[in-house]
Amino acid sequence: MPNWEPEPAAHWAGPGMAAPYGNRISDADVARYKSEVRELDRTQAAFADGRLVGTSGVLTLEVTVPGGRQVALGGVTSVGVLPTHRRRGVLRAMMRAMLDDCRQRGETLAGLDASEGGIYGRFGFGPATTMTRWELARSSVSSAPAGRLELVDGPALAAVGPGLLDTIRRSRVGQVSAWPGQWTSMTRDGWFVLHHAPDGAVDGAAVYRYAGAADPGTVQVDWLDASSPEAYTDLWLFLADLDLTKQVVAAKRPPDEPLRWQLTNPRALRVTRMSDDLWIRLVDVPGALAARSYAVPGSLVLAVADEFCPWNEGQWRLDGGPYGAACAQAPAGSAADLRLDATTLGSLYLGGVAPGPLARAGRITELAPGALGRLTAMLAQPDAPFTSIGF
Repeated sequence: MPNWEPEPAAHWAGPGMAAPYGNRISDADVARYKSEVRELDRTQAAFADGRLVGTSGVLTLEVTVPGGRQVALGGVTSVGVLPTHRRRGVLRAMMRAMLDDCRQRGETLAGLDASEGGIYGRFGFGPATTMTRWELARSSVSSAPAGRLELVDGPALAAVGPGLLDTIRRSRVGQVSAWPGQWTSMTRDGWFVLHHAPDGAVDGAAVYRYAGAADPGTVQVDWLDASSPEAYTDLWLFLADLDLTKQVVAAKRPPDEPLRWQLTNPRALRVTRMSDDLWIRLVDVPGALAARSYAVPGSLVLAVADEFCPWNEGQWRLDGGPYGAACAQAPAGSAADLRLDATTLGSLYLGGVAPGPLARAGRITELAPGALGRLTAMLAQPDAPFTSIGF
């Protein structure tokens, strides 16, 4: 999670090695972390003079891209370098190993959640999705849920959660598949509620907790997702009217949260923080651009600069539309329409960042009149890309 996120926070982003409140990490914590999170064959370690000075890992994931296709994503995680060995090329060497591994495995994309925003741009990662934190007063909601809700324990949610998330993630751009051990960790503590469709199937769920003495009267929502509008509405109605509470606080929520438009007073949902979430890196530029669809038909020649992954350097002709795309090296002598670098392309890829502001910031250069408008129209999405779980 971002390094400014307070503790405790209504924000779940997966287990971490950092001990809360300065406590030391126990051997049991290390064993749990290894068993739940790591793909050991994709874990890197950096040594200097026989001493461990850096660690990193990659998770084998999928991400939903525009058009609904599930694209292989190397999920970069648990990156750290001892403060005594920074600025010596340790991180660069680990990133080199990770991206080479992704390429060898045929993963066209890599992604990460950045704890600090100034680290990963130089390696070609660009912020591609946005999350918000918001607060809602209990008095703002007066309706009652219409469907059937069920309070369950952690194992019950863990049993149905994978299937529910697998259905949900395929319908929302930016959603990422679960990593090993996610549901065990996610359901270790808190309260859990399921929503049942009329046929009895689970079509929504939420993980929440009471803030207690840290913030009396506050319900913290760690995760809520649903595969139907009815389940989505009922879960929020339930959480917004729990006894002895004053407000709901939810983080890692999409910037276009539908709940706002279901309130009589939309101002009652108050966004208190907004941040980048999933960062995307195109490991294989032509493969990644061909893997997604585009809102309108169009053709562009992109001049891509990519110092860290030089196989992506050059001019690529993109021909895309609603039913698919093709991308290949532009014929010799072709004039480029737009010039940009790999980091900018990562931000644009899921359609959550508009080209216009990037062009005004000097990140995209329009070389042919009208090319920026064509790119904007091709990348347009009806919903903001969103990643509901972290890794």
